[in-house]
Formats: sequence, C-alpha cells, structure tokens
Amino acid sequence: MGQVITACGIAICLEGKSGVDPFTAFLQGVSHVSGISFAAIVPIVNIIMLILVFPFDRSIFGLGTVINFTVVGVFVDYFRPIYRSVFHVEYSLGSMLLHLAIGLPLFCLGVSMYITCDLGQCPYDGIAPSLRRHFPRCSYRAYRMVQDIITILLALILIRFDLSLGIIALGTVIMGFFIGPIIGFFNKRVSNRMVGITGDIFAASKPTTGGSPAPA
Repeated sequence: MGQVITACGIAICLEGKSGVDPFTAFLQGVSHVSGISFAAIVPIVNIIMLILVFPFDRSIFGLGTVINFTVVGVFVDYFRPIYRSVFHVEYSLGSMLLHLAIGLPLFCLGVSMYITCDLGQCPYDGIAPSLRRHFPRCSYRAYRMVQDIITILLALILIRFDLSLGIIALGTVIMGFFIGPIIGFFNKRVSNRMVGITGDIFAASKPTTGGSPAPA
C-alpha cells in the first residue's frame, strides 16, 4: 500500500509539473549528465547506494527494497495516463500548487507506510533512519531535511543550475524542507498505529554492523 500511494503522489506531482522529490531530481540529474536513460539509472544508483549503506545498517534491505527498485516506476507510468483520462489539466501557478498540495502529502504518507512496516526500503529513504539509530541526538525529521537539501544541491550541480530543464522546480525545493517533517507526522499519527508501534520506530531498532537485522 505504501509503495502504491508513493507512486500516486509522484504521478500527481508530475502531471501538475510541480517538481519531483529531491532523490528523483538527483536521479534525473545523473541521467542528464551520463546520457543513460532514467529507467536504467534508477536501479544502478540504488544498488550502488545499497552497497554503501548496507554495511552500516542491514535492516534497510528487505522486500520493500526490491519492490521499490522494480515496481514504483511501473506504478507511476500506470497512474499518469489514468489521471490524464479523468482530469484535463492546464498548467498554471495555481494548478501547480494544487497538485503539490495533493501529491506531496500522498508521497510522504506512502514513504512513511513502507518504511515503518520494517520490511526494507529504498537505500535513500534508509539513510535518515539509519543515522537516527546510530546518532539519536537528532530527530528523523532533522536528518531527512538535511539529506534532502544536500541532494537538491547535488542535483543542481549535476544539471549546472540549468532550471530550464525542468528537473528542479518549486515543488522540489518545498519538498526538500518539508518531506522530513511531514513523514515524521505520518509516522506518529498514521503508520505507527497501523503496525502497532508506540514511540519512535527509528530509535527502537538497535544499530547493527553485522549479523541479522535488529528487530524493531
């Protein structure tokens, strides 16, 4: 359910030309620089990130990781023509903001659901929880916000600050500041309750450097 809702949120943002989330913008920047198709870049970058992150926190890998690699893009491509067949959207600032107001919360709710069920996640989504487990002095929201802002800056560098490419938009910047807090809100108010967890799931799991993933 989390992956489906995430894909729905991305599709709505794309249809409204609101800007994509920071990691998708980064992937598009890598695709732009390398000349490799976006569809091929997604698994390549994710596998490299998984190799880098996995030794520090093995709990990020699971069924959710595999589904994220292979299914989310398919869902996005499936939802977009359905959305266009139902709604005729003419681009304007108001339309962009409306799509962002709908797509961003859906994206964050989906991410919250699939990372909270503790069945693995995209390596990028696993960085902030892993930092939270290892260095609990800062909140998940703080780690995620800093991570997203850095990722946006990297994406801008990759595209040489050429905003005409449409890779970075207003929604991307807004997401960089608010994805973390919104995901944290959904964790507390929705996802934790769905899986029967009280407190902070990211602080509940002990950091691991070897052996089996620590239970939440």
